[in-house]
Amino acid sequence: MNDAVLPPLRERLDQWRERLERRLLRPLRMQARRLAARAARQIRMRRSAAQLVPRLVREAEIARAWCVLVCCARNELVRMPAFLEHYRRLGVAHFLVVDNRSTDGLAEWLARQPDCSCWLGDGSYKASNFGMDWCNALLARHGVGKWCVTVDPDEFLVFPHCEERGLRGLARYLEGRGQPSLFTPMVDAYGAGRLSETALASGQSPFEACPYFDRFNLTQHYDELRRNWWVQGGVRMRRFSGGQPERAPALNKVPLVRWERGLYYVSSMHHLNRARFNCTVMADPQAVSGVLFHFKYVSLLIDKAREEMTRGEHYAGSREYRAYLEAGDPLLYDPEVSVRYRGSRQLAELGFMQAGGWF
Repeated sequence: MNDAVLPPLRERLDQWRERLERRLLRPLRMQARRLAARAARQIRMRRSAAQLVPRLVREAEIARAWCVLVCCARNELVRMPAFLEHYRRLGVAHFLVVDNRSTDGLAEWLARQPDCSCWLGDGSYKASNFGMDWCNALLARHGVGKWCVTVDPDEFLVFPHCEERGLRGLARYLEGRGQPSLFTPMVDAYGAGRLSETALASGQSPFEACPYFDRFNLTQHYDELRRNWWVQGGVRMRRFSGGQPERAPALNKVPLVRWERGLYYVSSMHHLNRARFNCTVMADPQAVSGVLFHFKYVSLLIDKAREEMTRGEHYAGSREYRAYLEAGDPLLYDPEVSVRYRGSRQLAELGFMQAGGWF
């Protein structure tokens, strides 16, 4: 063969290999990785579901409930009375609580609540996808066809007109316009004094202990694959992440969902496996969104951070709790950015949520 012919042939073969790699082999490898990840996730979810040990399950009450709340808790007895009262007022019909080996009497207290069912999460919080596999198992078993609220015990949902209208009215509006879920940014609340001075008594509303939140400094970027806005910032970025959004935890949540078979949360309540449930506002002026107030920043956090650093059961080696300990006894209030919470109308006026056509 003529040597002059070889370079063009080699060049063409390289082009064919590149085309084969791009059009066939690379997509096949990506599909294989997705299938392997899905299989591993299913195995992990089944293993975590098997760790749920029923303590007191009121099957008949759950079946009758139009709306259930699912949460995972550990040593949250101080928070629980106000937590249940808030969501009872909004209209939650039954509470499904996973108790991750509490030592403060939480399970015994829940057993005395007629609208609560309780399971022991008898396993590692970290290995259960930070409790989400346990919650997903309860949602799959008891939530299909119902409106489901999934939150942590320090998260309180607020939505337009929530002071006068409850979740049932909101659900009717969402169903009428085909909106299957409620997107919310999570807003960290705090008190006027230092962390050690911000006490939360049993039964006390956390809105009283932590009436302030950051007016500015939220950032967002769009995730095309999951059709979701990732929100970061607030006081955690300002005070604990050096003002760097990329180091701050995600603040986007989807806490209210009309549950379907096969649906599950992928990462905390940040997003679900079906993209149409994630960010449901998306430039739609008729869509409704809410706010999830987060009441982590009370004096209880100091001992909690020490415990979690020892347990090592939280995300990224408990990096967030390490930052809390390193901050000492911080003052979170800043007159330049802090505003006092006045009600749901204020949040809509400030742009934290939208009321859509629900008037």
